Amino acid sequence: MNRFTGAAFAVALFSSTIATVNAQPPAFPFRHGAAIPAAAPTPPPGVSCQTVNVAMRDGTLLSTDVYLPQAPGRYPVILERSPYAGFDDFGCFAPGFELPLSAFALHGYAVVFQLVRGTSLSGGQFDPFIQELNDQYDTTEWSARQSWSTGRVGTTGVSYLGIDQWMGAIAAPPHLFAINPDVAGSDFHDSPVFEQGVDRWSDGLNYAPDFIPDSITRTGIANGTPAATITAEIIAFENLLGTNLPAYTYTLPIASMSAYRPYSEANFFYNWASHPLYDAFWEAQDVEVHWPFIKVPALIGGASIDLFNIGAIRNYQGMRTFGGSERARRGTKLYWQAYGHAGDSGTPTFGSDALPFAPALAAEVPTGEQLAFFDHYLKGVQNGYESYPNATIYVLVPPNSGETGSGFWLAANDFPLPGTRNVTFVLGSKGHANSRLGDGFLSPAGDRIPSGALHGGAPSDQFVYDPSNPVPTVGGNLLAPDTLTHKNGFQDQSTVELRNDVLVYTSSPLTKDLPVIGSVNASFWAVTSAADTDFTVKLVDVHPDGLTHNVMDRIVRARFRLGSKLPPVFIRPGQAYQYALEVGNTATIFRQGHRIRIEISSSNFPKFARNLNTTAQGDLQSQIVVAKQTILHDPFHASYIQLPVAPGVRIP
Repeated sequence: MNRFTGAAFAVALFSSTIATVNAQPPAFPFRHGAAIPAAAPTPPPGVSCQTVNVAMRDGTLLSTDVYLPQAPGRYPVILERSPYAGFDDFGCFAPGFELPLSAFALHGYAVVFQLVRGTSLSGGQFDPFIQELNDQYDTTEWSARQSWSTGRVGTTGVSYLGIDQWMGAIAAPPHLFAINPDVAGSDFHDSPVFEQGVDRWSDGLNYAPDFIPDSITRTGIANGTPAATITAEIIAFENLLGTNLPAYTYTLPIASMSAYRPYSEANFFYNWASHPLYDAFWEAQDVEVHWPFIKVPALIGGASIDLFNIGAIRNYQGMRTFGGSERARRGTKLYWQAYGHAGDSGTPTFGSDALPFAPALAAEVPTGEQLAFFDHYLKGVQNGYESYPNATIYVLVPPNSGETGSGFWLAANDFPLPGTRNVTFVLGSKGHANSRLGDGFLSPAGDRIPSGALHGGAPSDQFVYDPSNPVPTVGGNLLAPDTLTHKNGFQDQSTVELRNDVLVYTSSPLTKDLPVIGSVNASFWAVTSAADTDFTVKLVDVHPDGLTHNVMDRIVRARFRLGSKLPPVFIRPGQAYQYALEVGNTATIFRQGHRIRIEISSSNFPKFARNLNTTAQGDLQSQIVVAKQTILHDPFHASYIQLPVAPGVRIP
């Protein structure tokens, strides 16, 4: 049964009581890209399950599965809430999310799995993120009041299922004791919707359709539409999307892209676009400004190749510093993986980043550290969890040749490691850094932040940015797996580096391994002929055999160079401005014989919407202006990258 026939099958059963449908789940970027079997696995013995409707404060009923150990008693609760378990992947022991989660019941927990408001069998209108402030609170308190509950609730889940945990923790329900958000962000205006003020265009285009089959099904049920007609409409939409999605990316102005408007569950796509600036809408759901309200410890998951790469670390560091209680500050810990939403591309691969703790039953959940975390904070077990490492980090080891790399786990007191030093590499050239065939170079400046460029070479490099011919997206920390519009994750950059509108700066081969663990930051001076424009920075590892792979990338819009939470401040064409950019977090070894490379351009499309080089609001622009861009590296305008080099880390 595929995604579409599963939806029709659910329609046929809907008139009776809520049905359990074990079917192929909808496409969703599970961690590690794990394949989910089409046939339902055998449910674990010793676990019972029932489906109930839980009323929220406004009376809306949310469909909820409750798993209990068969032995009667009161149990602490593990809560997970999802918008992704559609009609064909919901019900007791459904394989997508619920079967692995139900394994907690074998360890003495009650497990509550709920479909969030406005999705599948739950009532209400879907309004991502913001709706979870109240609904996560209400479901937490409902779980604590049940006869099978001890009154202590913890939460778990990945991506959106992690975001709703942060929303619930901000609301501070009194019976919440611990949260376990994996690959979830901190400032949702900055990611996943925008980034440094730039629309994450392809993520939005690829994400909103995930909810359209569900929307078609819900509407069809409400209107009494036959199941076969609903299925045909879903298939027709998917075929239309498959044909037109590449063209949608080029829509100008982007606000005119209307293909998703007929579907109520996808209308958040337009609601988000109507708030291009950081305002009260975004502040209400910004975890970063609410850390002091969160009084429970968090076991936080993040990854080197993930769209929430920066947000996960901000949450870890923010909770350790500003959490609302001593328990929250001391108890918050981090596990840092290789792959997040992007998954293992294989180009190159870094092996399996499965956590170094034996799983209890299922492939993903629960792991040993999760059990230790919840046992300690929900059951009060004195298992030494507080002495666990504050950070458990998977370090990437790229290959010297070919595409088969590896990695290893590292236990640390913090992220970045104590004693980490920032090593600076300064950009330079003879005036023609255009493409990897040019003369751009990186010069090591050691631990110092240069007050000016190193002597030698030309003072600047130039390129022309034409929005009608943008630099294509090749890999990166995107939301979806490979799509019709781009490839995701780690990818070879050699083709894109042949473009003259990409400036390439490369170091000499390294004489020793450089363990880079922490936040990579760039500072550069730039001049543009435009009234507004974008600049991109990409960090690349160049292997001895000539293959490359992207480590991370980031973008900054000139008007938001002071920060995307602040009001825009426009530049003057022809004037030099300094741009300070947090490129992202990683844990990788730049190996002996490898070279470090920086690419600078003005587009990365369709990952980011094109800046048309005008002062118009981004989603309303349609007039294209070609810009002449200059990157400065003269004695008065140092442009450089800083890498956090960890002490004492070696490849095992």
